[in-house]
Amino acid sequence: MEFSRIIIKPVHTEKSYAQQNIEPKKHAFIVDLSATKSDIKLAFESIYGFAPTKVSTQIRKPAKIRTGTAKPGFTKKVKIAYVTLPAGMSISAEQQAEESKKVETKKTESTLKEVKKDSKKVEKKAEPKKATSNLKEVTKEAK
Repeated sequence: MEFSRIIIKPVHTEKSYAQQNIEPKKHAFIVDLSATKSDIKLAFESIYGFAPTKVSTQIRKPAKIRTGTAKPGFTKKVKIAYVTLPAGMSISAEQQAEESKKVETKKTESTLKEVKKDSKKVEKKAEPKKATSNLKEVTKEAK
């Protein structure tokens, strides 16, 4: 699995901000469901340049939400990684935002490439064959 796809985005909650301000500093990230702790550690190290001291994970199960219909809806299943930083190290919120934007742009670029390939295939199939010869035959019959 690619390191850029393991860490999806940082979590911005009251709890995560409180953990960032005390020692040892902990940062929360939403990660891929199939990522292991060692994968998360390697991805964090490749993105931020230093290895965390500890990684703990939590899976949030889908919860019921009200939809206004007879059948309730559900939230998505999410895996959250709490990364403990070494003493004296820190990550700024701006740096987290930049990293999440980079990951999102990589994903959108790859999906745009796939869409372009698909649209070229559709354009080739949509072109009519011998459309001009049919028009000539129709005009000859009309005379």
